[in-house]
Amino acid sequence: MAVADNAYSRFVQFAKITLPLLALALLSTMFLFSRTINPEDAIPFAEIDVEQIAREQRLMAPKFSGVTSDGSTITVTAETALPDMTNPRRMAATEVSAEIVTTSGTQFMVMSQDAVYDGDTDSMDLTGDVRLTTSTGYVLRSDMLIADLERTGLVSPGPVSGSGPTGTLEAGRMELTATDGSQLLVLKNGVKLVYQPSN
Repeated sequence: MAVADNAYSRFVQFAKITLPLLALALLSTMFLFSRTINPEDAIPFAEIDVEQIAREQRLMAPKFSGVTSDGSTITVTAETALPDMTNPRRMAATEVSAEIVTTSGTQFMVMSQDAVYDGDTDSMDLTGDVRLTTSTGYVLRSDMLIADLERTGLVSPGPVSGSGPTGTLEAGRMELTATDGSQLLVLKNGVKLVYQPSN
């Protein structure tokens, strides 16, 4: 029994010396063979100009919604929105999509590359390949569309072209109003309609 105790005591004494030395050797090899960290090898993150965002106070993927005085609901989404530093009631937005749903259930979808919202007049000027799609079957394009957000209304002050339930159409101006649950689309200034009867 004494022989076994002596062997165990010798093993413990041996381990007390050997194990710390082994740990020290492993740590030293880690530092000896470690390579210098290159900051350029860091994991790439999204390329965002933080200074520009802080300077411009830009909003990413904003969404606005509200109700007009005649009961239509309006939802506006954009890729970015940038408040006007000189007038906090004005805001510029890019890649804009606006949906208007009237009390009768008729839907208007407007998409544009750019837009400027004016809180003083409660209107939005949409520019850059503006496209208007209605649930009644109209698909119209224009360079500019003015949306009245106080009382449901859309105006194209310039040429408009597209298609409707009866065929293709062109006009120098378009006005769309929604009152009392009904919608009125008025085309003016050199209206051209190519009738295409349904089969």
